[in-house]
Amino acid sequence: MNIGPDFIRSRTARHRRLPEIGDGGAARLADARVAVVGAGGLGSTVIPYLAAAGVGRIDVFDDDVVELSNLNRQILHSVERIGQPKVDSAIAAGQRIAPEVEVVAHRVRLDENFAEVVGPVRPDVVIDGSDSFDTRFIVDAGAAELGVPVVFGALMQWSAQVTIFDAAGAYGPAIRLTDIFPDTAQVRATPGCAEMGILGSVAGMVGTMLATEAIKLLLGVGKTLLGRMLVIDTLDMTTTEIPLAPPEAVETIRVRAVTPQVLDATTTVVDVRRDDEVAEFPAPLVTVHVPFDQLESFKPVAGQRIVTLCRTGPRSVRAAQRLAASGHEVVGYLDGGVQALNTTAVTSETSLR
Repeated sequence: MNIGPDFIRSRTARHRRLPEIGDGGAARLADARVAVVGAGGLGSTVIPYLAAAGVGRIDVFDDDVVELSNLNRQILHSVERIGQPKVDSAIAAGQRIAPEVEVVAHRVRLDENFAEVVGPVRPDVVIDGSDSFDTRFIVDAGAAELGVPVVFGALMQWSAQVTIFDAAGAYGPAIRLTDIFPDTAQVRATPGCAEMGILGSVAGMVGTMLATEAIKLLLGVGKTLLGRMLVIDTLDMTTTEIPLAPPEAVETIRVRAVTPQVLDATTTVVDVRRDDEVAEFPAPLVTVHVPFDQLESFKPVAGQRIVTLCRTGPRSVRAAQRLAASGHEVVGYLDGGVQALNTTAVTSETSLR
């Protein structure tokens, strides 16, 4: 089978038709990296749907093996895989659905080594599909250290909770798991699915929601669950939305996407990516590097207009809003981020040869 551009375009044709995605969004997804913690009930639908969406690299962290009792909800696996590592099923699913997607298995138990183990992957988003608060607190602390958002889901019997935590505040309100659930012995002792039970289809439903929220974050589209938690009761089929933070004024400020053509001598491009991102993918133009979490200390030169820049777009939107709310003259954000700029540069070089 020829896994070339035509194959990929045909495979992802239906979501390319969506105005919020198109070819540009599909390219962003192909360049994205998502770390999935857990290849169980939630991971069983998260991983295939991320692959189906064309997310370029999916790193799966799980040290468990398939058991017969998993199969009421963990549809990633099968009877034939009992006793085998769960991460093997993740790789097989990626190859079956989207052979162009790289699914990387990490058969490891995450503990205080989270930043050390997950950090080198450099994920854009972490999806927490774990089934205990011991692991959830580890993911929360590690993702906060890395400065990446966590798409969070928790299951119990017929119910579920879904939200997004973002300690850095790069995509929305700066909320962590520990702001909602204190790290106490009582919380850690909360029984899981093994003790309380779970309807398998609830896990599947919530897993698709986690995948959808992660895709929205990567694309910078729609209204995500940042700052609010969705509580689902499938027995009565009701949902309740719990606000986790008051609406922020910057969310009402509209900023526009701009192209490099607007840049001139009066414009300062502010690169809000992390240090490691800048080192790995330098911007192909002159910028001032101010990491997102240090924006409050940024003092632009008098008379300079500001354009913000990040890897693919979402953080630069947020940065532009914050800077505009602080009274700075903001022109907008560079559409598509560094990834789009580098793609344009490569295309231009190719056309000149």
